[in-house]
This record gives sequence, C-alpha cells and structure tokens, in this order.
Amino acid sequence: MKHISFFLFFILTVSFSPLFAEEKCTYEYDSKQTAIEWTAFKFTEKTGVKGKMESFKATHTKKAKTILDSLKDLRFTVQTSSLNSSVPDRDEKIKKFFFGSVKNGKEFKGNFSQIKGTNEGSATLNLEFNKIKKSVPVQFKITGDSIEVTGTLDVLELGLKEGISRLNEECRDLHKGADGTSKLWPTVDIKITSTLTKTCS
Repeated sequence: MKHISFFLFFILTVSFSPLFAEEKCTYEYDSKQTAIEWTAFKFTEKTGVKGKMESFKATHTKKAKTILDSLKDLRFTVQTSSLNSSVPDRDEKIKKFFFGSVKNGKEFKGNFSQIKGTNEGSATLNLEFNKIKKSVPVQFKITGDSIEVTGTLDVLELGLKEGISRLNEECRDLHKGADGTSKLWPTVDIKITSTLTKTCS
C-alpha cells in the first residue's frame, strides 16, 4: 500500500509540476507605445499649456527580466521640430522664436543615470541641448508593464533666455493673464510614458 501511495504521489507531482512552474518573462522597449509630453506655463497665475514631441529615437535598449534593466542604458534624441501643442500657429512661433533663438536648437539628446528604486524612485536625466549639458532630477513609477518618468526643466539653464524673451514679445497679448501682465515662465514640466512589450514563456 505504501508503495502504491508513493507511486501515485510521484505521478501527481510530475503531472502537475508544470502548472506551478515560475513563468519567465522579458520586457522590451516599444517606440509605438511611448510618448513624450510637456507642459509650459503662461500668465502670472501660471496656467499650463500642454503639448508633445512626436519625433524621437531611442537606442541601447534590450530585452531584460525587468523594465528598469531593459531601459537603464537607453540613449535618446528628440527633434524640436516635432513639437505639437494642437495649435499650428503657436507651434510655428515656438519653433521660430524659441528654439530658433539658438544655433544648435534642432534636437535634445540624453540618457539616465543614478537610478534608485524598484517600482518607483528617482533618477538623473543627463540632457544635452545647444551644446549645453545639464543634469535634471526626475522621478519614475512603474505600473504593470508601463513606466512613467516626470521632471521639470529650467530652459534658462539650456541657453534659451533669449528664446523666452523673443517668444514672449511675439505673443505678448496672448500671454497676458487676469492682472494684465505678459508672462512666460522658464520652467517646463515633462512626462515620458512607455508601455513595454512583455513576453512570457
């Protein structure tokens, strides 16, 4: 009887063990599931103007067991000509008077370092624009198969002081708030969201 019981236990264990095997999954970057959004601010009361960058490229990504491992070596470029605020006339003015105020204003380059945390945490965005390099603190949060990165840029630190002045002069009346003062803030909030492709076996 003991031999029969052991035999049955062995058969059941072998038969059902695949059901309890740990699933092995990998994550991979997908540009089609990635978005770069920005919020600029006008008026003294700091009213947000939202937009996005539609042309960007990422390299040095890889398949990995975690989202962070897949993206930690990522390098990216963003074309400033691809900005879209849903108002074509405004977009052309931003390109001409803001980004056009510097000789090297066609693209941003960057990567991330000093990544701390697992499902949420902080990192450093190493940004290059107009031959100027700046380190920007950012935060990230992972939910399911997606990651969201947020931070704030000071465009004055990227050599765009003249660009702010020229754009505000061109749009002076449009930047007047309730107090009648024309104001364009130098800070821009950024948000990067990406849903990675998850493959399990």
